[in-house]
Amino acid sequence: MEPENQSLTSGQPVQAGGAGLPRRTSGCNKGNIVADLVLSTEQDVEDLAWGACFQGIGGGGPVAEGTRLLKKALAEYGPVRCQNPADFPDDAWVVTVSFMGNRAPLTPEQEEQKKRLGLVEWKYDNNLAEALKFLEKVTGRVVSGIVPSELGGANSPGPLSVALSLGLTPLDGDYTGKAKPETRQGMPSIAGVPLTPMASADKWGNKCVIYEAVNNALGERLGKMLATGAFGNTAVAYFLIPGREMKKHIFAGTLTESFELGRAMRLARETGRDVTPVVLEHLGGRVLFRGVLARKEWSVPDGYYVGTHEFEGEGEFAGHRYKVWFKNENHVTWFDGRPHVTTPDRVGQILTDTGLPVMTQELAEGQRVTLIGVPSRARHREPDALAFMAPRHYGFDIDYVPMERVAP
Repeated sequence: MEPENQSLTSGQPVQAGGAGLPRRTSGCNKGNIVADLVLSTEQDVEDLAWGACFQGIGGGGPVAEGTRLLKKALAEYGPVRCQNPADFPDDAWVVTVSFMGNRAPLTPEQEEQKKRLGLVEWKYDNNLAEALKFLEKVTGRVVSGIVPSELGGANSPGPLSVALSLGLTPLDGDYTGKAKPETRQGMPSIAGVPLTPMASADKWGNKCVIYEAVNNALGERLGKMLATGAFGNTAVAYFLIPGREMKKHIFAGTLTESFELGRAMRLARETGRDVTPVVLEHLGGRVLFRGVLARKEWSVPDGYYVGTHEFEGEGEFAGHRYKVWFKNENHVTWFDGRPHVTTPDRVGQILTDTGLPVMTQELAEGQRVTLIGVPSRARHREPDALAFMAPRHYGFDIDYVPMERVAP
């Protein structure tokens, strides 16, 4: 499977069912969807979430949250079918729901402050759904479809749970093709679609709407402040647009891509095989480094989880060091002090001992990690996207060089 998955091409439906056939009835090749993706079992949910977790390159929300929400919805409402975006009506309204904020651990002082404010029990088990319903109430629009904002362990399965619980159509695709720290890095925003109105709902029961913002950067900043007020995380609904507009911006087929990746990785683990060749077979790219996390530094400026991971090499990388700068996700790397693979190319991470993808906030000193570089999607290398994704966007005096031209 090639890394580019940007074309929106309607595929021909494939008849599902039959003894011995997989419950999944979808496939993806060069961005073309040949059938709808159907998730009908808890194992299907796990496969989607873990595949999306790797594609989240360190962010995208925890698998535990995404699988909890989607498994619960699956048990209550039955299988979820993700529709080819090309088949969605042009005039129907579609929206994005996602978690906003960060998953950094709270300090004891923050935990005590939560209690003083009465934030002890959740009011909403699925605040993604509450954010969507609130946006409908504020705008008077009736939503028909949902597009995940990005790929990740929570931000891909979570929207599907909302679609099931509210009877909406989930689309097979997302607006980023990976995970990203800034909402304005999604394709609709890069093309000029406003984030607002953006509805926010946290699990405690607080709801707000950012009705209008002077630009998407400020709209996101305001949203982050709401997440910070909720002690790190909230749910938001935004990019309320008609189907014809959605089709201009979606990376079609990425949920299928993530499902197939997650399934293949699981099968490799179950048979005692290294998952790394599986990832390379499905997404392309190469191993950037294997080593032990020797040093971790992080902070939470403006609601983002920002810091560095420094690895000491092992095996073929023994005697070398690798540094990764992250802002929720991995973005800039250095091999023995020289700039190496950078955003928008993707730097995914897998725990070497378990073969499972891992988020940046979950990594701890002493863990053995395999870092895998995957070329960016073609759309991300266009000038308007690079302006929001290249290293200089994050304040680094480093030019983006496609990883195919970066020395091993």
